[in-house]
Amino acid sequence: MSEFEPARNTKNIVLAVVVIAIIAVGGIGGYLLFSNPTTTTTSTGTTTGTTTQTTTAPSITLVILTRHDVAIHSVFESAFLKTDIAKQYGITDIDWKTPSAEYWDDLINAGTVDVCWGGGPTIFDQLMRDGYLQPLTSDKMATAAARVNDSLAGADMKRYDSNGNLIWIAAAISSFGFTVNHAFLDDYSLPVPHKWTDLANATYGSLLPAIPTIAMGNAPDTTSNTRIYEIITQGLGWENGWATLARMAGSAKIYLGSVETQSAAENGEVGISMSIDFYGYVTQSKNPDCEYIIPEGQTIVNGDPIAISATAPHPEAAEAFLDWVLTPEAQSLWLNDNILRMPVMREAFDQPLGQSHPQMYATFNKTVKTVGIDFNDTLSLEINAAFVKYFESVFTDAHTELVQCWDVIVDAYLDGKLNQSQFEYYANLMGQPVTIQDPKTGLDEQFTIEYARAINHDMIYDATYASQVQSRWTAAAKAHYNDVKSQVEALLLALSI
Repeated sequence: MSEFEPARNTKNIVLAVVVIAIIAVGGIGGYLLFSNPTTTTTSTGTTTGTTTQTTTAPSITLVILTRHDVAIHSVFESAFLKTDIAKQYGITDIDWKTPSAEYWDDLINAGTVDVCWGGGPTIFDQLMRDGYLQPLTSDKMATAAARVNDSLAGADMKRYDSNGNLIWIAAAISSFGFTVNHAFLDDYSLPVPHKWTDLANATYGSLLPAIPTIAMGNAPDTTSNTRIYEIITQGLGWENGWATLARMAGSAKIYLGSVETQSAAENGEVGISMSIDFYGYVTQSKNPDCEYIIPEGQTIVNGDPIAISATAPHPEAAEAFLDWVLTPEAQSLWLNDNILRMPVMREAFDQPLGQSHPQMYATFNKTVKTVGIDFNDTLSLEINAAFVKYFESVFTDAHTELVQCWDVIVDAYLDGKLNQSQFEYYANLMGQPVTIQDPKTGLDEQFTIEYARAINHDMIYDATYASQVQSRWTAAAKAHYNDVKSQVEALLLALSI
């Protein structure tokens, strides 16, 4: 069990200004973002000279902070509001809030968020560390938690704080892999990959610079793609992982979001897209040319959490919703054709909707038996901010130079001008983590795990420092790619003389 130490939230005041600006500019929309009004109806009547006042139960709008998409909102909201549970607790509406993760703590601080749901363990571990989630200590929560396995496929489905209090419970499970478009691969005579390391092959850069073959999401804009990149750097080792990512990114187009990344394979723009499993399953159902592939021995299974805000204005209603989400009936809703996610409870497949999806049941059984890498959630939490901003700096913001460098290496190799050993040397050199002078210490620092851990707090809470570091990473990456490219060109020139 990973242990997460509490930390004081000292986020830069810029974030608070952004939230205030939302209210100021948004008018009524801003009011709705931060308020959760209830309505009370009163009536009076006169009977034999006596006035009688009757007050109805308050009508609650449950506010849910989430990374889930609108298909999930629609299916779960419609089903829940029809239940006796919703009527019992006076819940008449659900207000879904979907900001990027960096603003979650500000919204919770505003005191209007009831439930936090979806977005992966790292977000929820950060919220737990900083005291933004309420311990689930009631009898109702204990009963709900008992329906969920403590772990599946070696991954925790529940998280406890340092005092042993339950903080979040997985409401669904996910694996991570890639979706291939067989028609695209066949058209360009490209092989079907089965592992992350396959995607580092020069073959997938053979169509450069005109045609990227891979779609990757910019790390700060997609938690699911970020988890894939973390899997690669943890599973293959830090330096080998970044070298693999550099080759992949060199053959790729970088998209600003997981939906856009997934759509690229679905629409045939590329041959391979980074995928969380449910996007892969939906794509398979829409396009028969597509197939979701779990990398052999190179993935993990995540529990996707649900929790209650520490400042929830309606804690009992929030508990009622969480309890309902962890019932077999609600769990089966993940199998709706517009969602196609894996429930965390096997009992979902005993329900009518579950029984109509035998293939998903077979996939569920395969997923829970998946043997993947030994993923370190604590490390992910300790370096996440530095990790995603480094990815953006050296791959997204320096992408033109990266592609040019990779293209020269690939062409030289495929033309027989570089042997295998030379190809590996220059490809690995290209992906070597860069070194910058740290803006605060003045010391030269390569992007190692230790450096990422040391600067992670400042990358979250000091906007000026983060901006300076990112600019230096991008400049260093561009210079590095150009240097490696020049080295290869110089070698090719020498060989031609």
